Amino acid sequence: MLFLYRPRQTWMPYRVPRDVTQQDMYNQHLQEEFDATIRVPRQAPTAPAVATTTSPAISLPEALQQLGALHASGVLTDSEFAAAKAKLIGEQPA
Repeated sequence: MLFLYRPRQTWMPYRVPRDVTQQDMYNQHLQEEFDATIRVPRQAPTAPAVATTTSPAISLPEALQQLGALHASGVLTDSEFAAAKAKLIGEQPA
Protein backbone atom coordinates (compact mmCIF):
# COMPACT_ATOMS: atom_id res chain seq x y z
CA MET A 1 0.00 0.00 0.00
CA LEU A 2 1.23 3.44 -0.90
CA PHE A 3 0.45 6.48 1.25
CA LEU A 4 1.36 9.85 -0.14
CA TYR A 5 2.30 12.50 2.34
CA ARG A 6 0.28 15.60 1.83
CA PRO A 7 0.79 18.71 4.01
CA ARG A 8 -2.21 20.21 5.70
CA GLN A 9 -3.99 22.80 3.71
CA THR A 10 -3.43 26.07 5.53
CA TRP A 11 -5.27 28.39 3.17
CA MET A 12 -8.79 28.49 1.91
CA PRO A 13 -9.44 28.79 -1.82
CA TYR A 14 -12.21 31.35 -1.14
CA ARG A 15 -12.81 34.12 1.32
CA VAL A 16 -14.73 33.47 4.47
CA PRO A 17 -18.20 34.95 3.99
CA ARG A 18 -18.93 38.10 5.95
CA ASP A 19 -22.10 38.93 7.78
CA VAL A 20 -24.46 41.45 6.21
CA THR A 21 -23.40 44.50 8.22
CA GLN A 22 -19.71 43.93 7.54
CA GLN A 23 -20.42 43.46 3.84
CA ASP A 24 -22.50 46.66 3.72
CA MET A 25 -19.71 48.62 5.41
CA TYR A 26 -17.18 47.14 2.98
CA ASN A 27 -19.35 48.01 -0.02
CA GLN A 28 -19.82 51.57 1.25
CA HIS A 29 -16.05 51.92 1.73
CA LEU A 30 -15.41 50.74 -1.83
CA GLN A 31 -18.04 53.16 -3.17
CA GLU A 32 -16.46 56.08 -1.30
CA GLU A 33 -13.03 55.18 -2.70
CA PHE A 34 -14.49 55.05 -6.21
CA ASP A 35 -16.31 58.37 -5.78
CA ALA A 36 -13.04 59.96 -4.62
CA THR A 37 -11.43 59.07 -7.97
CA ILE A 38 -13.95 61.11 -9.96
CA ARG A 39 -12.30 64.50 -10.32
CA VAL A 40 -14.49 66.30 -12.83
CA PRO A 41 -18.26 66.24 -12.45
CA ARG A 42 -20.02 64.71 -15.39
CA GLN A 43 -21.88 67.20 -17.54
CA ALA A 44 -24.93 66.65 -19.66
CA PRO A 45 -24.18 66.78 -23.38
CA THR A 46 -24.92 70.15 -24.89
CA ALA A 47 -26.56 70.85 -28.21
CA PRO A 48 -24.18 71.80 -31.02
CA ALA A 49 -23.81 75.52 -31.59
CA VAL A 50 -25.92 76.89 -34.40
CA ALA A 51 -24.26 79.59 -36.49
CA THR A 52 -26.24 82.81 -36.47
CA THR A 53 -25.74 85.99 -38.40
CA THR A 54 -24.42 87.74 -35.27
CA SER A 55 -21.94 84.96 -34.46
CA PRO A 56 -18.34 86.21 -34.18
CA ALA A 57 -17.15 83.05 -35.97
CA ILE A 58 -18.65 84.32 -39.26
CA SER A 59 -17.01 87.25 -40.95
CA LEU A 60 -19.04 90.30 -41.96
CA PRO A 61 -19.01 89.63 -45.73
CA GLU A 62 -20.10 86.02 -45.19
CA ALA A 63 -22.91 87.13 -42.90
CA LEU A 64 -24.06 89.72 -45.45
CA GLN A 65 -24.02 87.06 -48.17
CA GLN A 66 -26.17 84.78 -46.00
CA LEU A 67 -28.60 87.62 -45.36
CA GLY A 68 -28.71 88.41 -49.08
CA ALA A 69 -29.45 84.77 -49.88
CA LEU A 70 -32.27 84.71 -47.32
CA HIS A 71 -33.68 87.95 -48.75
CA ALA A 72 -33.44 86.67 -52.32
CA SER A 73 -35.19 83.40 -51.43
CA GLY A 74 -38.07 85.34 -49.86
CA VAL A 75 -37.51 84.29 -46.25
CA LEU A 76 -36.78 87.87 -45.18
CA THR A 77 -38.89 90.86 -46.13
CA ASP A 78 -37.31 94.16 -47.20
CA SER A 79 -37.72 95.71 -43.74
CA GLU A 80 -36.36 92.61 -41.95
CA PHE A 81 -33.39 92.52 -44.33
CA ALA A 82 -32.64 96.20 -43.75
CA ALA A 83 -32.88 95.80 -39.96
CA ALA A 84 -30.63 92.72 -39.92
CA LYS A 85 -28.08 94.38 -42.22
CA ALA A 86 -28.00 97.51 -40.05
CA LYS A 87 -27.57 95.36 -36.95
CA LEU A 88 -24.61 93.56 -38.57
CA ILE A 89 -22.94 96.73 -39.69
CA GLY A 90 -23.51 98.34 -36.31
CA GLU A 91 -25.92 101.06 -37.29
CA GLN A 92 -29.25 101.67 -35.64
CA PRO A 93 -32.19 100.54 -37.81
CA ALA A 94 -34.31 103.37 -39.20
